Amino acid sequence: MAVWAGFLTGCARPPSRSITDDRRAVEATVHRYVEATNSGDAEALAQLYEDDAVLLPPDHQPVEGRGAIGEFWRQGTDEGLEVTTLRLDVDGGIGYLIAQYTLPETDEEPADSGKTVMCLKRQQDGSWKVTADIWNSSVGDEDDDQDDATPPPSVS
Repeated sequence: MAVWAGFLTGCARPPSRSITDDRRAVEATVHRYVEATNSGDAEALAQLYEDDAVLLPPDHQPVEGRGAIGEFWRQGTDEGLEVTTLRLDVDGGIGYLIAQYTLPETDEEPADSGKTVMCLKRQQDGSWKVTADIWNSSVGDEDDDQDDATPPPSVS
């Protein structure tokens, strides 16, 4: 009987993950991202990315791969980052976060706020890693004249 019970246990499906569990896990990854950024820990920040992740910083060429992303973050991170989730969705092993961010003024940089999108993938161990990361500032140039703005091109 014990052998039969062991056989059935070995064949049992692993516990299913709930969407709530996955959402919490994605939120925890984003929380670690914010903590690593605020503490200037480029190594911890780089470890949150997949090996083949893509970082799309504003006014910069794409940064591809965890190693290159780590080098990018070793150039510096900003303290005081706050992220407010606007939308978070998970479907199977893929998740995304749309958020707003704020950064306080420092001696070197003015205050900033903007939008960010992170795409994440669940790993075999159940953790989530960032596979694509893009952000851009909502802070406009004070000299911009909205009346002269050219509408963006449409995609058809």
